[in-house]
Amino acid sequence: MSTRALTLLVVFCYSNLSTSLLTAQTGNRNLIPALDLKTATVSGTWTKTEGELNTTEKNARLMLPGILSGSYALTVEFTRNSKQDSIGVILPVGMRQCLFNLSAFKGEAHGIGLIDGKLARDNLTTVKPGTLKNNHPYRLLIEVDLKNNVASISSQLDGRPFLKWSGNPKSLSMFPAWKLPKTDQAGLYTNCDVTFHSITINRLDPKMRMIKPVASPSKNKLSAPSKGPVLYYDLTHGEKPAGILEKLGQNQNFSIQSSTKPITADSLQNIRLLYLRGPAKSFTPAEKKTIIDFVRNGGALMLMMDEERRMPLKKTGVNDLLTPFGMELTDDTDYLHNCGAIAKAGKINKADRELPFSGGRAVKGGTPFGFQLDQEGNPAQTFAAYQQIDGGGKIVVLAEGMASAFMGTKEGIRLSGVPRNPAKTTYWGKDSEIFMSEVIAWLMAGKK
Repeated sequence: MSTRALTLLVVFCYSNLSTSLLTAQTGNRNLIPALDLKTATVSGTWTKTEGELNTTEKNARLMLPGILSGSYALTVEFTRNSKQDSIGVILPVGMRQCLFNLSAFKGEAHGIGLIDGKLARDNLTTVKPGTLKNNHPYRLLIEVDLKNNVASISSQLDGRPFLKWSGNPKSLSMFPAWKLPKTDQAGLYTNCDVTFHSITINRLDPKMRMIKPVASPSKNKLSAPSKGPVLYYDLTHGEKPAGILEKLGQNQNFSIQSSTKPITADSLQNIRLLYLRGPAKSFTPAEKKTIIDFVRNGGALMLMMDEERRMPLKKTGVNDLLTPFGMELTDDTDYLHNCGAIAKAGKINKADRELPFSGGRAVKGGTPFGFQLDQEGNPAQTFAAYQQIDGGGKIVVLAEGMASAFMGTKEGIRLSGVPRNPAKTTYWGKDSEIFMSEVIAWLMAGKK
């Protein structure tokens, strides 16, 4: 095989299912020579030349033969010939499908999507940037287990740990534009010029695992650096898990304590920063008092709230946490698709930061430092503000969630894309990660 080929090895371990049917269907044969393109093609134009499979189109999907009813290994050897667009493998996981996506959104991220409705660039599996070199050999190994309603996906890229996920298979889904007609067959999904050299499906004994299975996610501790300040990440009020913060924690030497329990004075002992990232459920009066006292006694609070349809303002009662400190979140501002935002250089940010924004609120009070951009690209409503409290307490409020999810890309163009359709929008705003790093660093600074 040419050294230009990128090798993708995908392993599924359904230990509770029979694998004899799979072996009989495939028999360790390269599927490409016998592949019937007329029946296998779902979308796009696929061709075969000298035993290799080719496509150059966006949203090209192809369904691989064979009912995946047991443990199996799927090996795909391919080369991306040009550009930076994505290559994906559609994976059946129980009765669900998901997309293992390489170089998603023009190289913005690698990831698995959708997970809890989140795209590959905005969930626990996200790795940024999603770089793949054209004409460069890679080896990707994925192993998937499905046991007792818990699925786990582990992977390696060139022998190094890569994307991983564990949870209920019901968390997995796909946009209709990605789906295959049959949920029990694997497939290919591409948006680029790519050549597939070989595709094989084999039976795999679970004892032959090459990757340690993903452990079930802990509900009360997410990362474990042993020193430095502690960020308390709340999961009690409908927030999404904090996996995307792990890299920042490692870089800035803070640990992340993630909890599904009610917020109490005891739970905030020895905590520097309380992070409420997108709550959607109500805070109790006792929790509100605890949080207010925490800030007054020198703690730091970061609150992110998005649009009303995702995070209801009155139901959560988050303004009760802010008004004692002269701050308040407004109702939704007028929707302007992919308008972007700007965070100005100052106390928190070392330079102006370009950020994504596409539907959110505004912040009243405090010191504004981030602004939604209007139609002409000028700073408009405040979407980020901070407050410093006597006694050392600090607050940062973000009125839109995309920056906190590290979304946005340098390839994005303001006001482009399809409104409220992330799959058909490349969001403007290239500085989300450094912006969040600077915000958290400012909140963490100071002695609790």
